[in-house]
Amino acid sequence: MPGDHFVALPSRKAIGKTAVVTYRGKSISAPVLDIGPWNRDDAWWESGSARGQFPDLPRWVPEVWAAYENGYNNGRDANGRYVTFPAMMDIADGLYADLGMQQADWVDVTLTWLDAPSPPPLAPADRKIVKKVDPNPPPAAPVAAPPVPAPPVAHDARYFNETGYRVDNDAIWTYFTARGRVPVFGFPVSRSFVLLGCDVQVFQRQIAQACAARGVTLMNLLDPDIFPYERVNGSILPVPDAGLKAETPPVGSPGYGDDIVDFVRDNAPDSFDGLAVGFGKTFFGAIIGADNPLIDLEVWGAPISRPRRDPANDNFVYQRFQRGIMHFDAATGRTQGLLLADYLKAILRGRDLPDDLGQAARASKYFGQYCPDATRWVCRPADLAATDLTFAFEQG
Repeated sequence: MPGDHFVALPSRKAIGKTAVVTYRGKSISAPVLDIGPWNRDDAWWESGSARGQFPDLPRWVPEVWAAYENGYNNGRDANGRYVTFPAMMDIADGLYADLGMQQADWVDVTLTWLDAPSPPPLAPADRKIVKKVDPNPPPAAPVAAPPVPAPPVAHDARYFNETGYRVDNDAIWTYFTARGRVPVFGFPVSRSFVLLGCDVQVFQRQIAQACAARGVTLMNLLDPDIFPYERVNGSILPVPDAGLKAETPPVGSPGYGDDIVDFVRDNAPDSFDGLAVGFGKTFFGAIIGADNPLIDLEVWGAPISRPRRDPANDNFVYQRFQRGIMHFDAATGRTQGLLLADYLKAILRGRDLPDDLGQAARASKYFGQYCPDATRWVCRPADLAATDLTFAFEQG
């Protein structure tokens, strides 16, 4: 697409990192957002087993180059395709145009996440590559049917131009409008879809779920099975405080309603360490006009950590609640919830993740599950029972 500015490299290890592409003296930084163009497990910038599928090849030598130039793997890629043009990186259309490229050509690439001397070029700069013809080509693969376009959505009061998604589910829409709308939930960042047996809608900060016979509730994103991560985008988040949790009034105890509100007021301060963090104001001001503070409790849950400065950034102060993490930024004076649901969406897609979260989330059952070519668009259905991700993250 003309507006696309990214590159593809042949290993998932590069997703979310940044490469600098230089062509005829012009350099442009671009994120790595896709895997390709030939192989999918060939981190040719690593050596040995760290590179993935072809540990016997030298570092800096892509498998497709070895196949094309030296007949490695009988001249074929990992999928058995005869390598007719040894492209080692794909450049999206917008970036291709911005670099002033008119045809496939040599470029200089800097992989910014590596600390290593530059390798020698694979071939002289004036080397021309001529496409080879396989004398014994394999049988042609059946032509795949064109992808089915996502169903159109109405651009009405439930549609958000900011993100390109609409809240379709009536019950979730009612819940969303009654509990603070965008200031509480953020914008929708998905269509309605089925996750673990419930109809859900992903917003930037919350995931609303409509489960059979239960009505609409908010998913507990900080459940250890969903989002157990402590390092996100360079920040170090507070962990649950066992002592504070032990002091929390038990649900169903006599006077619980008054006791839990008092507990929040005592433990979600507006001032901390000389800073106007506004955690109490943010908690009780979550839903404008709400007469019952227990509705605010429904959104945030009880505090389960005390306020804490980020050890990695003295301007940031965090406090963890059962269903969200408040973030105060001293540079701006703003307090708001972290975009936890947006991060879970990125985990499901396996892309657009900060490096620290991307590495930590690889073992999660949610990681990289969004597969448009798979049944119900789920890569590993055994890990996500009763889930259908079809069109979940396709804008409308």
